[in-house]
Amino acid sequence: MYSILNPLFSHAPSFIKTTRRPKPPLLSSISLHSRSSGEEAKPILLLLPPIWTATEIAQAVNGRIVQCGPPGTISTDTRTLVPNQWFFAISGETFDAHDFITPKLSEKGCIGVIGNRVSENWNKGFVSTDSDSLVSLMRMGSYARSRFSGEVVGVTGSTGKTTTKSMIALALGGCEKKVYENFGNWNNEIGVALSLIGIPGNAGLVVLEMGMDSKGEILELARMARPSVRVILNVGNSHLVNFGSLEEIAMAKGEILVEAKPGDVCVLNADDPLVMSLPLPCGVKKVLFGRNTGCDVRLVVAESTDGGRAVQVVLEKNGKRVKFRIPSPGLHLALNACAAAAVATHLGVPLTQVGHSLSTFCPVHMRSELQVAKNGITIVNDAYNANPTSTKAAINLLNDIECRGKRVAILGDMLELGSNEIKFHEMILEHCCNAHIDLIGLVGTRLLTAAKNLNLVEHKNVVVAHDAKTLALEILKWIDPDDVVLVKGSRGMEMETVVNALKETEIQSGN
Repeated sequence: MYSILNPLFSHAPSFIKTTRRPKPPLLSSISLHSRSSGEEAKPILLLLPPIWTATEIAQAVNGRIVQCGPPGTISTDTRTLVPNQWFFAISGETFDAHDFITPKLSEKGCIGVIGNRVSENWNKGFVSTDSDSLVSLMRMGSYARSRFSGEVVGVTGSTGKTTTKSMIALALGGCEKKVYENFGNWNNEIGVALSLIGIPGNAGLVVLEMGMDSKGEILELARMARPSVRVILNVGNSHLVNFGSLEEIAMAKGEILVEAKPGDVCVLNADDPLVMSLPLPCGVKKVLFGRNTGCDVRLVVAESTDGGRAVQVVLEKNGKRVKFRIPSPGLHLALNACAAAAVATHLGVPLTQVGHSLSTFCPVHMRSELQVAKNGITIVNDAYNANPTSTKAAINLLNDIECRGKRVAILGDMLELGSNEIKFHEMILEHCCNAHIDLIGLVGTRLLTAAKNLNLVEHKNVVVAHDAKTLALEILKWIDPDDVVLVKGSRGMEMETVVNALKETEIQSGN
């Protein structure tokens, strides 16, 4: 599997406000890597970075060349810009990147600027844009898609997008074409646009994920990416604050199907009634995955193995079966693998090869990522995000893992759940109490309210705090070296604070 990855991409630039959804780290130099596990990567030289001429840039953004510059790649971050790059200046709610267009950019090797203004003493290339910078970036993304002739796979759903996207790319590694996937969860307007702009010149297949917070966003992303294979994984209780019901969420996810052309492929979860209720355009090919007998690719077996640290999977297609082991915890991964197999086999990869590829899967960073700290604690790092469905799955994962010490669930609030948010948090706490969880740590006003409603605040096996840093300090008083600790919460809760504390603190037995 090949992907564009730059280890410098550790955070979004400060001029992009991140209250809605975390903006993706912005594309700087095009570094080519193969992901091996977590955030680790090793260089790969088989994918060629895309080169943009000034003429192509002007056409792409519907702008004009004020001053010509040499061909190069694209950057949107002055901090990581390298020689022979054009700087695309994006205006955000907090900062305006045009303010960073100074002679220092030229000193770093910047060969041109894409934006609506430059300083008077700027003497490099300049392509002027007349529209909003985000609109211009999305135009460039759409233009990049138009110059790519290969297959584009678009993945959406309430949970599992990033994991399934990575599994699809991994499974497609069994074909002859070079595969490119967007980095991390670049799934909003900026992320999808940058992913398209960064399609390597010799890539043959592209896999993208598409996320949304509100109605119309998936349609906008699908219009830009124009996927030939459109995948809907599931519909769940995420972003309910912007929707009145699950049916409305389903319609928003279904926007990925709306403008599918005859011959396009729609890969759907047959086990999800809301997904199956979505209308399909005429002439598209429907491919079903799931546990139902009528599926094109059927999940026959999904079992925890290796003490809950791996999943045994059996898939079936056209009467033929493949058995393989995913070396990562969580039964939910089996259905993700089934979706990936549905895509890959449709695109010509044999089912046996798909199984072989998926047996090498490594979890995406902060998503069911199993880590053993130097102090002996086993951490299930699922801290990237949370909704009721994914949190319940994570608790089940913890319940399945064998351990010699305590099972500990450290949970942060699940955000954007709307008027029933306390009810959802109560359901999660009840699920914890019914599972074999020995210690529960809670942070966030919603979980604290839910815990009070269930009379759990004074319980001896429940630790509560108002912020992640405080919870980390408190929970460490109760942790022993052989414990298995799940950390889960919405992105805004910054639960990685707890993960880092668990990794870095020496633990004494007998807490």
